[in-house]
Amino acid sequence: MRSRVPLAIIGGIICILGVLLAAGGLWLITLGGSWFYLLAGLLMAGIGYGMAKRRRWALPLALALLIISIIWSLWEVGFDFWQSVPRIIAFLVIALIASAASPWLLRSDSKAALSCKPAAVLSVVFAASIVAFFTGMFFPHPTVVAENAAPAAVVKPDAGQDSGNDWPAWGRNVEGNRFAQFDQINKDNVKDLKVAWTYRTGDLAVNGSEYQVTPIKIDNTMYLCTPMNKVIALDATTGKERWRFDPHMKITDSNKQWKRCRGVGYADLTADKVSPPVASVTQNTSATTPAACRKRIVSTTNDGRLFTLDAETGALCDDFGTHGFVDLKEGLSEAPEQGSYYLTSAPLVADGVVMVGGKINDNISTDEPAGVVRGYDVRTGKLLWAFDPARPEDSTPLPSGQNYAPESPNFWGTASYDPKLGLAYFPTGNQTPDFWNGNRHPYSEEFNDSIVAIELKTGKLRWHFRTANQDQFDYDVSSQPILYDLKNKDGTTTPVVIQLTKRGQVFVLDRRDGKPVVPVEYRKVSTDAMPGMKVASTQPYSKISVGTEPLKESDMWGASIFDQLYCRIQFKDMRWEGEWTPLSDKKRTLIYPGYYGGMNWGGGALDASTGTLIVNDIRMAQWGRFIKQDEAKRIGLKPSTEGEYSEQKGTPWGVERSMFMSPLGIPCFKPPFGTMTAIDLASGKTKWQVPMGSIQDAPVNGVVPGLYIPMGMPTMGGPLVTKGGLTFFHGTLDYYVRALDNDTGKELWRGRLPVGGQGAPMTYIGKDGKQYVVVVDGGATRTGTNANRGDYVIAYALPEK
Repeated sequence: MRSRVPLAIIGGIICILGVLLAAGGLWLITLGGSWFYLLAGLLMAGIGYGMAKRRRWALPLALALLIISIIWSLWEVGFDFWQSVPRIIAFLVIALIASAASPWLLRSDSKAALSCKPAAVLSVVFAASIVAFFTGMFFPHPTVVAENAAPAAVVKPDAGQDSGNDWPAWGRNVEGNRFAQFDQINKDNVKDLKVAWTYRTGDLAVNGSEYQVTPIKIDNTMYLCTPMNKVIALDATTGKERWRFDPHMKITDSNKQWKRCRGVGYADLTADKVSPPVASVTQNTSATTPAACRKRIVSTTNDGRLFTLDAETGALCDDFGTHGFVDLKEGLSEAPEQGSYYLTSAPLVADGVVMVGGKINDNISTDEPAGVVRGYDVRTGKLLWAFDPARPEDSTPLPSGQNYAPESPNFWGTASYDPKLGLAYFPTGNQTPDFWNGNRHPYSEEFNDSIVAIELKTGKLRWHFRTANQDQFDYDVSSQPILYDLKNKDGTTTPVVIQLTKRGQVFVLDRRDGKPVVPVEYRKVSTDAMPGMKVASTQPYSKISVGTEPLKESDMWGASIFDQLYCRIQFKDMRWEGEWTPLSDKKRTLIYPGYYGGMNWGGGALDASTGTLIVNDIRMAQWGRFIKQDEAKRIGLKPSTEGEYSEQKGTPWGVERSMFMSPLGIPCFKPPFGTMTAIDLASGKTKWQVPMGSIQDAPVNGVVPGLYIPMGMPTMGGPLVTKGGLTFFHGTLDYYVRALDNDTGKELWRGRLPVGGQGAPMTYIGKDGKQYVVVVDGGATRTGTNANRGDYVIAYALPEK
């Protein structure tokens, strides 16, 4: 008698859950989806009823359901661990309950259905299987496993040596490869890394500030900037502050919630370090440069200024611009919102020229300022040239008082430079607003989402290549181009530029003329667009890509069978004909790859000694829907640049958008949600791909899991690669800096950080002969709160023996 009440309660719960699963399954079938959930729900309901009534057939029915779910899981996803979990785990639990309860289930002659011993054996088997699943969650599951652990062949033994013991530019060098030839820290001893010193800047990453900076290091001084654009110099071996400079950034409507400084530039104006810019433009020589500012730190501000500082003292270089500053807003039209034009990324400083673009607000309104790219004399601040997409044939700066054409594609990342060719390479975004393109100018369409090559000394256009045609989804190209001399099978080399994109496409082009070296295919895409939209019938796809497989119903995921079913219903109810399915006002459209990436501004790293490209990516799907601005206002949607509603003033439609999430607050699509990938550029083959980051510190509906489950989370920032066979990375949502084996992707070391990070590590050899690895740690990206924020600069080194 005592067993009847618990069995009735448990059976009733299982029965109710089964009915709900069957009802959802029936809904999915009406949308053209899988029949499994209806069948599973009916079986669950039957099992629950049988248990409540103490019927012997409840156990074989539970076993049948488990077997069917395993077969179905193998058919849909094979042995993919994370996709198997929600498909099987619930039915394992039901089978465990049924087997444990089987001694109390009655035969027709009222005798027990199963003796205690066999029931116990089954229970142990099912319990062990559940434990095995949960144990598996605490281990990484590579998407691509390395075929072997043998070191990659060295094709360029002297790679990285041109920068000596320093890290003189944002991407280590003007080629942007983030590779250092140091091997003092290597696979064998990286496990011994310890914190050598920690410095606090005093500028916490709060109220819209984010630390995304990669410092530079010259001689024995490290230079970095804070989100408030303060520039700080530190002793590279002790972390002791040498000087700081505050440009007193003006807070505007636009930058008050978007304050970043990703890096600074450096120029040595001595005659043997830098050649003067075009003689017809400036007659200054190193002999006329004051000794106090022969070595300069070059930086920008979030309120649209460019300035230079004495690298030794931190004093303004008074001979640069107007008392050290150049106003980058000159020549730009007024924006609809105060302070819409601002700078966040490190400038390119090379051969006497400072090259800058600028960031504008996305999705607020039309009539944003020009995306003009400009070159300035690093000595005087004089404007040398202006590349304007609206007049690409003429790079002569406009006369004072005239403005460059508004709404052209802007360049908001960091450029790269080939001194032999004299060409600078930079990526572009597109004309805002991002999601309605019916108002795009011809010059915007020509240069949107492009890689552009110009002569650094003159700004003259040499070539450009579009990574997207008529962008509808904010697929700005933002990562720094990586320059590399690719070795061919016949022993010759081809100078290439490697461009990572938010779409996950990796374009490899001849940097002399922009022609693809890795094949590019133009595939047909959906053109079922709203009246007035401009859509292209084809889009470019590289032979090399990361995380770009089109989503399908079986890719929908969830922590349980129930939210997986919810996600499948939502997926089938959306517009989705693959990437580039246009937005509509009728129903939501799935957006994948998402508009955060793929690969974002952090870029990748290239082991220049072996030709191995290392890149982290984001895999987060979103959805979007056009909505009339008046209707959005009526239902209370609040417009913003990054939020769930963008007004897009000046266009017929606003856009409502969000992450594609389950009711539990987790992504509706299969893990990993962020990876690190190694690609052999010579063959185009993916060598390995591993999930990056755990759920440990990532809030889910406000709850921090606290468990180290390395599922692979969205990443930010970029990697660092060294000749020691290591890839360092700290741009995960959990609070760690990691070192991976370059040849396998295996994690060799993990160091706990005070808060999350989102920049890119750098490394150098200090005056004391030690190799240091440095991270700037201010908090994980876009948490929407001032909690768990920081201002840390942390250097790691091997301990003294």
